Amino acid sequence: MSGDVAPLTTQFDRVVHEIDDAVVKFEIVDDEPIIVDANHAFRDIFSPDMKRVIGLALNDLIVPTGKQDEAATFDERTAAGRSNVAFVTRSTTKGNRTFLYRGIPTTDNYGVAIYTDVTGELERQETLTDIVELAEQVAAEATTVRTQTAAATIKAKAQRLLQFTDSSLPE
Repeated sequence: MSGDVAPLTTQFDRVVHEIDDAVVKFEIVDDEPIIVDANHAFRDIFSPDMKRVIGLALNDLIVPTGKQDEAATFDERTAAGRSNVAFVTRSTTKGNRTFLYRGIPTTDNYGVAIYTDVTGELERQETLTDIVELAEQVAAEATTVRTQTAAATIKAKAQRLLQFTDSSLPE
């Protein structure tokens, strides 16, 4: 049975390094996640010096000021063997961005964190909300039926597009 562990680890490592999302493997040392491996996406997004992440404290690298308590809560859950799923703000090489964060404990004191950047989706959601509000204003101030109908059509289409993002993204 133990002969199967190495191939599984190798397969897992291959998936981690092939996935487009930022993935980091860490070890909890003195209640702090320390990076033991990271894929290229993680290094591209979070590290200005792509080669220098192994051995660094994960939270020091990516958690912005004011979010340390949130990160500590996730670390406690991971250390207790519980997974985490949340929308979080993290510091990147391009400034703060919003991520769907999934933290999974793998073995004693080890875990994996996956960060999916949802910043663009949130911006699109905000733009669609603005379009709905603008269409409502145009319809309320319209002096012709044609303008009212066009505003109602624009509003309905924007609301339909919002349905695809509202249920999966933070408010």
